[in-house]
Amino acid sequence: MATDDLLFVVLDGAGGCLVALDEPTLAGPVSRTGRGGVIHLVPSGRPVLRPDPPGNAGLRALTGAGTVAVAGATVALSALLTPFVGAPIGVAGLALCGAGYRSGRSALDRRWGDRHRMLRRSAEAEVFAGAFSAAQTILMLWPRLRDLVQVPTPSRELAGSLWTLAGLLHDRADLEEQVAELSRAAARLPVGSRAAAPLRDELAARQALLRASLTELAGAVDARVSALEILAGECVDLVRDERAVVAAVEAIRSADRSLGLVVPPVVTPPDETGELASQTRSIVAAYRELTGLTRR
Repeated sequence: MATDDLLFVVLDGAGGCLVALDEPTLAGPVSRTGRGGVIHLVPSGRPVLRPDPPGNAGLRALTGAGTVAVAGATVALSALLTPFVGAPIGVAGLALCGAGYRSGRSALDRRWGDRHRMLRRSAEAEVFAGAFSAAQTILMLWPRLRDLVQVPTPSRELAGSLWTLAGLLHDRADLEEQVAELSRAAARLPVGSRAAAPLRDELAARQALLRASLTELAGAVDARVSALEILAGECVDLVRDERAVVAAVEAIRSADRSLGLVVPPVVTPPDETGELASQTRSIVAAYRELTGLTRR
């Protein structure tokens, strides 16, 4: 997803998930939440997780118009010439319309499949939902970290990681379905049949290959989810520790303000009595000296 700036995510309450590079069209009102390039679409009701591929309605209309035109031409040729001429031409024209529709629909489906990832099983949808939650946490807290790490936003990296994860989970579901299909095919083979033995061995060999691929996929899924969760945890821890430091500094300042009010700094006030006594002693000494009452 190197050239895409947006990723759209729809979580189905029934356990499904749609991850898309193009904004999907969903029935009913849809609210948009999210940060950066990761957009969470929240429908008012249960979403349609596979809408009609864009352009399919126009393709159907064009095919319908062509079919009507071919039918009209067939009737006209049959009336002007003979049904033996008009009918084959009409059949050929309808066949061309049908082939054109199938080809166009196949191209639309391929494009839709290239830019959408459907996770229909709850096992894959839950894994993706956890990774999506971690990505949202990172995007929410990143403004507190961007000056520290010198990265304005990790939105492109996170969107790309989620898109790749959706592809891995989609492939995992397909491989597990193939393993189950091979198991069902093996169970249907007649027991003890000599002719079935080679087929049973072939089925077992294919299952072993698929399970090896599943092991590799599981490792890739776990590594990607773990990376997102670890980064989210580091963001949470850093912001929490930063807030704890700020709270501690504020608590110290608050205590200092309280101490300044309850126990003011020790400043000795002037002793008016002492000054009066000293002044009185000086006056009395001068009076005694003047009147001869000085004590010997």
